[in-house]
Amino acid sequence: MDNKFPTPCLGESCGECGFRSTLFDCLSSDQLIMLSKGKDLIKASKGDIIIKQGDKVKDFIFLRVGLAKLTRVSSDGKEQLVGIARPKDFIGLLSLFSSPVHQYSIIAIEDSECCIVEFELINKLVLESGKLAFSLLQKISQVSDMLISNKLDIDNRQLRGRIAFILSLFSKDVYQSTKFNLPVSRKEIGELIDMRVENVVRILSEFRKDKIISIEGTTIEILQPDKLEWIKNHG
Repeated sequence: MDNKFPTPCLGESCGECGFRSTLFDCLSSDQLIMLSKGKDLIKASKGDIIIKQGDKVKDFIFLRVGLAKLTRVSSDGKEQLVGIARPKDFIGLLSLFSSPVHQYSIIAIEDSECCIVEFELINKLVLESGKLAFSLLQKISQVSDMLISNKLDIDNRQLRGRIAFILSLFSKDVYQSTKFNLPVSRKEIGELIDMRVENVVRILSEFRKDKIISIEGTTIEILQPDKLEWIKNHG
């Protein structure tokens, strides 16, 4: 974990937590108590590094509040945004069993809260509960399917459709609102949807000129959701 984190704050029992993932529904009361005793609740400010690429995998991390971005540095030293983690996501999950080190950096892009459980404790619970092991495999498969599906959805769209796709994702899946503060830069949007930043800026300007969206600084408001949806599906 990055050393900029403050001292862990005390959280409630996992059995009573409204943020708890359905992944743990199969655990017994005793196992939930064990989980509660073995976890820390960590607060991360915007910009804090939660996981650094190359760090040893030693924690199971659950994002309960906020947003985080997944970035990867390629062999030529280029950093690229590869995904956005949302509340109730397990961040770093794809590296958990496949590699001794994390394959991505995870950085808070909003003030966030994470539940941290030592990987050894999760391993112990997995060995005790076949249902938990099965649920964990399902969760890993779902994350993999979502990443592949999003990549294919983006690749099959023209430039306007890609911008509409990412705006729709933030509006519907992240903020559940037609008005929101864009949490990433235009450059990072380009990295996420495989576009040059100049094209991102140009198409956002076209959408604003056509009164599909309004832009005030980092605040985006979708003025014509139906039209944006049509562009997403046909663009």
